[in-house]
Amino acid sequence: MSRIPTPVTIDDAPEASRPILETIQKQIGSVPNIFRLVSNSPAALTGLTSLQGALGKGKLPPATRERIALAMAEANGCDYCLSAHTFTGTKFAKLDKVKSLPTAAARRTIPRRRPLSSSPGH
Repeated sequence: MSRIPTPVTIDDAPEASRPILETIQKQIGSVPNIFRLVSNSPAALTGLTSLQGALGKGKLPPATRERIALAMAEANGCDYCLSAHTFTGTKFAKLDKVKSLPTAAARRTIPRRRPLSSSPGH
């Protein structure tokens, strides 16, 4: 199976992606894997960060957006997203870590969906 190389450091990323990664580093204190991976394509990284910026200007408060992201991560069974949004929810949206995460009993009642990438025909 082929693997997409993920830059380990900002200096390993394409030159055009470095300023964006440096901004992310300054904003949150690290560069999450999703941004390092997408940085292989400076255009894709610019698109991702622009989309996030535009969505951040919406009417929903940050805490509500993070609660939705946490619920979706849980419903999709995505541990990476759950971890990332637990971090952003507690650090930036000021969610209480214990109250923001579904309980084990609640997790069992949320139907899991098959990821899009495993859909028939893909």
